[in-house]
Order: sequence, then C-alpha cells, then structure tokens
Amino acid sequence: MNAISPLTNLLDRTEEALGHSPHPAIVALPIGAWAVSNLCDTMGMVTGDERYDETARISMAIGLVGAAGAAVTGLRDYGAISPDRPSHETATKHGLGNALVGSLFAASYVMRVRDHDRGQPPRLLSRLLALAGGGLALYTAWLGGVLVEEYGEAVKPVMEEQAQQSDSGHEPKQERILLASQGSSRARHQDN
Repeated sequence: MNAISPLTNLLDRTEEALGHSPHPAIVALPIGAWAVSNLCDTMGMVTGDERYDETARISMAIGLVGAAGAAVTGLRDYGAISPDRPSHETATKHGLGNALVGSLFAASYVMRVRDHDRGQPPRLLSRLLALAGGGLALYTAWLGGVLVEEYGEAVKPVMEEQAQQSDSGHEPKQERILLASQGSSRARHQDN
C-alpha cells in the first residue's frame, strides 16, 4: 500500500456511491464561492462598505479549499482520458486553465490577508486578480461542460464503450458519442 492509496480508495468509494465522478459535484463549491467573492468585491468597490470586503475574503478562502478537492478529483478524471482521444486537448485546456484560476485567486487571497492584517481595504490589484480569475473560471467551466456533454467524459457508459474500442484497436466512434449527447440535450429541452 502506498501513501496515496487511502485517497484513491475514498475516491473509488465515492464514485461508486454517486455512480459517477465526484468532480462535477465538488466544482460547485469553488465556482459558487468565487462568484460570491467577485460580487462582494464589486459591491465593496461601489459602496465602500468593509463588510463586502470581509465577505469577499472569506468566500475566496472557501473557494480555495473547494478548489483543492476539485483539483484532486479532476486530475484523477484527467488520468482516465487517453492522449489519443479527441477530448484530451480540451481536458488539458480545462485543467491548465483551472490551475491558472486557482493561482489568481490564491495570489489575491494572500494580498487580501496582508491588507486585512494591516487594517487596510483590499488593493485594486487583489480585486483585479480575483475578477480575472472569475472571468477565466467561466471559460474553464464551459470547457468542463464540453467534456461531459460533447465528449461524454466521466459518463460511465460512454467511457466504457471508448475503453472497449481502444482495447480492440478501433477508433472511438466520436460521431455516435456526439449524437448521444445531443440527444440527451434535446430530451432535456423537450421536458421543459
């Protein structure tokens, strides 16, 4: 047993209980917390109310904690995507983009903590870093949606079919995967 086995075992059990990767559920925490932080930053700049600055800093910290869980589960999912699959490039952009998002928010948070400890409001640079992180997070979240909705990544039946096709030496039938995802989108729209 290696040092990482308890974590991978926990992720395996969580995936079995959910029936899918825990990554899509976990990413809601940093995305939501950082959206609150960006909103409070904007309100803090407009109103000058220190309570918005405090809420922005705390929600940013919550987002960073959630991002750690999203990174672990996302890396695990990324490891299951073969480099020869069409989705690999999108997954790479998604992962690298999210690493940059996390770095922008982490840098902003460190600056905010220093300013808070000095009794000063957040500097403009710390706010701009967070707003840039929030904007980039919208793009990387969209890429995550592309991975699931268009490529079927982390969708068990699709992944199992792709693995079987890879093992047999056949190219994955991307057209069928795209049609299946479009069909599920149409079904959702028809229900509304």
